[in-house]
Amino acid sequence: MEERRKFIRRQADRDLLQRYNALLTRIQQLESMANVEENRELRHKRRRNIRHQCHVRIGLPIGFRSDRDDMWTVEQLPIKGRLLDLSAEGCAVFTHHSFDMGQTIHLNIEVSNGKHIKASGVVRWTKQLPEKGGYASGIKFQKISSEDSKILYNFLDELDRTIGL
Repeated sequence: MEERRKFIRRQADRDLLQRYNALLTRIQQLESMANVEENRELRHKRRRNIRHQCHVRIGLPIGFRSDRDDMWTVEQLPIKGRLLDLSAEGCAVFTHHSFDMGQTIHLNIEVSNGKHIKASGVVRWTKQLPEKGGYASGIKFQKISSEDSKILYNFLDELDRTIGL
């Protein structure tokens, strides 16, 4: 009789421990799901600027060095690609060339009426798009003249008023 009580008590302890572990696992899963949702909300809140999708031409200066010379030459070479979106703080570009995070890029963006915006920025992210055969890169503007900044703001205001049409 005493032996049976010990067995039942031990089995009850094992069942309780199993339920406790299952509950602990479920709590961890719920916390993980909450963290994913919370991170999504934080990323969304971080985007303070309206993103505009538009079609413009871009050009990037490319530096190269001859094998026999230590001098670097920088030329404005057109890189086949397009601007994915544009905001007051930066843009996203699609090209067939990949950029390194932290790399400085010089942009020459042609907006409406033949006006150009020249800006330099740093690559914040790069994402390979194998289905499109290229790369999307986010660039945060670092240097832009006040005149070019005014042109950019006017262009973005025009897009806001016309809903990008």
